Amino acid sequence: MYIKKSILFFADRLPPLIGGMEIHAKYFIKYFRNNQNFTLLGIVTKNQDASDSLISNHKSIKINIDELGKDTNPDIIFFNSGRWIEDFGKIRNIFPRAKFFYRTGGNEILKAPLVENNCFSHKARQLYWVRTINDNINILITNSLYTEKRLKCIGIKIPFKRFVGGVDVSGFKNIKHQKNDLVTIFCAARFVPYKNYSLMISVINELVLCGLKFKVKLAGDGPLFTKIKKQVQEHNLNSVVEFLGVLDNTQVFQEIFNSDIYMQLSKDEVTKVEGGSYIHSEGMGRSILEALSAGTFVIAGKSGALPEIVYPPHGLLINLTDEAQEIAKRITHIVKKPVAKMKIQTNFDWNKIFTGYEKLFGNI
Repeated sequence: MYIKKSILFFADRLPPLIGGMEIHAKYFIKYFRNNQNFTLLGIVTKNQDASDSLISNHKSIKINIDELGKDTNPDIIFFNSGRWIEDFGKIRNIFPRAKFFYRTGGNEILKAPLVENNCFSHKARQLYWVRTINDNINILITNSLYTEKRLKCIGIKIPFKRFVGGVDVSGFKNIKHQKNDLVTIFCAARFVPYKNYSLMISVINELVLCGLKFKVKLAGDGPLFTKIKKQVQEHNLNSVVEFLGVLDNTQVFQEIFNSDIYMQLSKDEVTKVEGGSYIHSEGMGRSILEALSAGTFVIAGKSGALPEIVYPPHGLLINLTDEAQEIAKRITHIVKKPVAKMKIQTNFDWNKIFTGYEKLFGNI
């Protein structure tokens, strides 16, 4: 039995926006809203005009961060993103007795954007993030050993607590499996550089040149969408590759569950920012976690934290330094005869993560 505690949750953005942070926020709120041991006092987020707002009892009101302590006195402050990095110290002063948690995939800390205290040097901005986190956060919640190693390298010294996953496994249980006429490969990811769609299309082209018959479905949008669509046209792959556009999470689940293979060749991408650069990486890969949970075989690039979750018999890691032709040869046998559908896995289920959060909060 836990001593009852209260939570104030800081969420940069909320659904219907779709992304790792938004999905985590959705299920965090759902789990703790009626929790008997850990009461969710309210949600601090951004309004459409980018002003801070507090959602409490299903009502949203604009707030000033300085005045947060007037009506609430939480035991736990939980940051779902680093959006409030420049207010961490201020919020710590408002709630000196509260324990501060911050969940991150690591990329935003390495990117280290600032608004009010901006400066040209990326190194200086990153140092600001590191010092602010070390000074104000009690526990940093991470998603992988890879993320922890990266953050330690830049100077994060506070305790880490790792929770791998983030899948509503119940979403797969009522989907009826459909038999595909052709082997179907699916990917759900934004069309951005580190998702490495260009290599994926080149591999698909090589598979077609080998005489294989299959179907590819791609879900998502992003700045590189037009470029990738043009690449598909140049390789005469229009009859093979279908662009599904942006799908909601339910639709993504259906596509993952009914696909024979989930393929995503994400890479570590050097990303330029003002005054420097950082490596943007796959801290875990939400869609890959969903595919593994659905029992769909995964083909992924050997990068970021993916080696921690993709391995036989559930998946295959590809060396991204290999040429497309070599990668195609390595996966030809899988495309010809996909691995049989495996059982639904619960290792990455949200309930497992939030049960872990309860233990973490309860032990403070």
